[in-house]
Amino acid sequence: MKANFNLKGLMAAAFMLLSVSLFAQQHTVTGTVVDADNGQPLVGVAVMVSTGGGVVTDANGSYAVSASDNATLTFNTLGYIDVVETVNGRSVVNVKMTVDSKVLEEVVVLGYTSQKKNELSSSVVSLSAEKLKDVTSPDLGNMLQGKAAGVLVTNASGQPGDGAKIRIRGTGSITANSGPLYVVDGVAGGSFNPNDVETLTVLKDASATALYGAAASGGVIVVTTKSAKTDKATVTLKATAGIKKALTGRFSPMNSQELYDLQKQIYSKSLFGIQRPKTLLEQDFDWMDAAFNLGVVQDYYVSAAGKAGRVNYFASVSHYDEEGTLINTNHKRSSARVNLSAPLGKNVNMALRVNYDRAKSQYTSSYVTLECAYRALPWDDPYVYDAEGNRTNEILHIGSADRGDGRKNQTWYSHDKYNFLHNEVYNYNISESEDIMADLVLNWNITDWLMFSTTNRFNSSNWFNEAFYDPRTTLPSIPNGQIENSHGSGWGFGTTNLLKANKDFGDHSVNGVIGIEYGEGFSRSFNASATDMPNGQASLSNGIAQAVGGYNYASRSWAWLAQAQYSYKGRYIASASVRYDETSRFAPKARGGYFPGASAAWLINKEPWMEGQNVMSLLKLRAGYGKTGNDSIANFLWQDIYSLSSQYQNITAAILERQQNPNLGWEEAYMTSVGLDMEFIDRINVTLDLYNIDNKNLLLAVPLAPSTGFFEFMDNVGTVNNKGIELAVDADIIDKGDWYWNFGFNIGLNKNKVVYLPNGEFRQGNQIVREGQDIFTWNMPIWAGVDPETGSPTWEKVLEDGTKEITTTYAEATFQNAGTSSPKFQGGLSTMLSWKGITLSATGNFIYGNMIYNSARVSMDSDGAYTDYNMMSIDNGLGWSRWQQPGDIATHPKPKMNGNNDAHMLSTRYLENGSYFRLKNVTLSYDFPRAWMKKAKMQGLKVYVSGDNLVTFSKFSGMDPEIDTEDGTYDTNYPVPMTVVGGIQITF
Repeated sequence: MKANFNLKGLMAAAFMLLSVSLFAQQHTVTGTVVDADNGQPLVGVAVMVSTGGGVVTDANGSYAVSASDNATLTFNTLGYIDVVETVNGRSVVNVKMTVDSKVLEEVVVLGYTSQKKNELSSSVVSLSAEKLKDVTSPDLGNMLQGKAAGVLVTNASGQPGDGAKIRIRGTGSITANSGPLYVVDGVAGGSFNPNDVETLTVLKDASATALYGAAASGGVIVVTTKSAKTDKATVTLKATAGIKKALTGRFSPMNSQELYDLQKQIYSKSLFGIQRPKTLLEQDFDWMDAAFNLGVVQDYYVSAAGKAGRVNYFASVSHYDEEGTLINTNHKRSSARVNLSAPLGKNVNMALRVNYDRAKSQYTSSYVTLECAYRALPWDDPYVYDAEGNRTNEILHIGSADRGDGRKNQTWYSHDKYNFLHNEVYNYNISESEDIMADLVLNWNITDWLMFSTTNRFNSSNWFNEAFYDPRTTLPSIPNGQIENSHGSGWGFGTTNLLKANKDFGDHSVNGVIGIEYGEGFSRSFNASATDMPNGQASLSNGIAQAVGGYNYASRSWAWLAQAQYSYKGRYIASASVRYDETSRFAPKARGGYFPGASAAWLINKEPWMEGQNVMSLLKLRAGYGKTGNDSIANFLWQDIYSLSSQYQNITAAILERQQNPNLGWEEAYMTSVGLDMEFIDRINVTLDLYNIDNKNLLLAVPLAPSTGFFEFMDNVGTVNNKGIELAVDADIIDKGDWYWNFGFNIGLNKNKVVYLPNGEFRQGNQIVREGQDIFTWNMPIWAGVDPETGSPTWEKVLEDGTKEITTTYAEATFQNAGTSSPKFQGGLSTMLSWKGITLSATGNFIYGNMIYNSARVSMDSDGAYTDYNMMSIDNGLGWSRWQQPGDIATHPKPKMNGNNDAHMLSTRYLENGSYFRLKNVTLSYDFPRAWMKKAKMQGLKVYVSGDNLVTFSKFSGMDPEIDTEDGTYDTNYPVPMTVVGGIQITF
């Protein structure tokens, strides 16, 4: 008994000694937690002690916690990589935390709502500002080109200021606009500077776009502008400058000798010496070189962000100046933005966003300028000569009585009696615009799970266009000069009011939104023209008024919407939405409509039976269905339209030109989609999507019986189907130490088909819209080549029994389908390699399977049909040859005066493969080390060189295969330029 007591006493004593020892090792550890990039204190960071207990950092990023000498501290907060520190007897442990880019990318802004990336149940592509700004162009479409599967971006013109055309998952309308809806900072519509974009999100399927209802059948692009990220003031300066050169591709007009030799084969020997004297070879003017020169581009941008008192602010100003590659074309744009936010109380926050844009563009004075640049003969000289026969800098006006060297009214050999160099001195064509947009936002956090938000936007715009044709210049349709101008203005107001909820119940998570929107707008326009202008007097009052016109237009719309999403353990996700829209654009009987959507997702990788494997970090199956609308139609389309006339003994009378359709409503799109998201070993992301879209109630002209007095009226008839498959791959091949290498690839295949038309088909230019085929199907005689024995052109002739034979008579050739201008697929490639601040990135885009009708060849590759037009060289690397003698296997017929038996008429001879791959951009940049920047009291310094449209691989014979794939016609287009710039970005 006594021994037992002594043992217990020893144990108690030992325990007390141990406790005292441990207690002696406990001490207070203090420190500060800051952002590793900018040194700003981080608030609310959880500091956990390995032996138990923990605190969070205060407003200064400071903490104090009790810990033993050998304890470890874990620092954790959303959006940053966890940091673990061992105390090792220290009393002060300061920590720098690095932003976790992968976590930041998990939240995707969808406009009305935002969701974690893994919880998305619809097809969405989200791109950060860094991924967008790897091109020199300030156009958002160019930034997006080749970066999202199923998104087709095309540039039809190199005119400065012109934007790219965007089509998401095909074209679903024949007469209405099929472009996407832009949502800026949560509100449909609005203007912004691409430099101010924080993120861009493309909503591709209707389960996501249905919440935008009547305007979303072409997809939705959600733009979020920048705001302050930290309390510390940050100033960024960016300057870029460079040059541009027009892409000429394989196209080259003939020089003087080439054209002389060709026309020698065309003219008779007796006539040739008279019409084309050998002295012409002394003249070899390059009109393309005179029309196109190096353009200059400059882009300056300054922004400031931070916190002043209780107000978070972001402000920016920018100026963009681009001289076009075609003479007398340019674009200037200045913009400014202010984004402010501040608390009004404990649970209420206010935001104010203001954006201002002012732009001015100058275009060529006439379309004839481009035509003549392509087709003018090298034997015509645009300059005046002095008495000694030397060329001066004075530009010749066609019809001048004396050139100065005794030659009066020298023969002008070109078809167009038009010296565009002279006309560009006196004529001009300008466009100006000014826009201001302001948003007032209030957010009220009613509880920790319920919030009310109201966003109210006002926008105002003004625009002015003026074209002046001086009487000293020559334009066949305007012999005595003319001025045309138009001016318009408009304003709009919209309010979006949302009630949002987000609540977790154990394994269950529910979020949703209900809201109501209202919008109205007003616009007016005035236009006038006058002729018989005095020299250089560009004013309407100085001419004889010929026409005056204008309009006033007002519109209103309202909508209510609702969406709910449920998640169980983050494994099973279901979402449903509905929107009701009404707009005054349509007839009273058809102004309202419902647009439902639903989607579901299954995160297979979160199933218990997937635990333990470390290969597939994400495996998500998605499916969705939704209905959207297209309200992009002309104003007053459903109403009776009258025109006024004074032909009845000078008494004004109204003539009914179009019957009303009181049932006219919007087009509708019904989409079903299935998708699969996969991530392997936390490095390789793969997304696969399949979709089917039925576009119904298309707006088309329906033929009427002659007895009605009208030929047609607009109605909701017609159906078009688009179906396709999309694949996107993004892989971090190397991410170790100072090395980082990323590779991306995406491709989208789309099949378009007309399902129903009132009359089964109708012709649209050189294309035929017919049931069962692509909207943009070419229809023309099939070129069968050149007869080797005679050098004559041949075409296919289809007999009544369906068999085909060859004919040399164009009138006997049969019009047949000949491919489409729609590509079979398009996509892009990207790669980025980084090492110790040096980054090399490259992007490319491609299109395959579309056919381009090269209309420029009708006049410039016509085998002698137009001897007063220059011809394009056939020495273009495509293996072209011209027939010379019997037995020749040639691509071009024997040249003859007035052409060879209609060889230049419409046929597949000029229908060419439009497929191409383009190296869209290459950028080399260097970020100076942070240690150097701290010494210079800067946060960052980056220098870079970048090039757009550097190399194009194509078999197209024109200047550039990148054209509008809907119209599909290449003529005397303004070519897209190659651009090379250098720049610097400084952050303080």
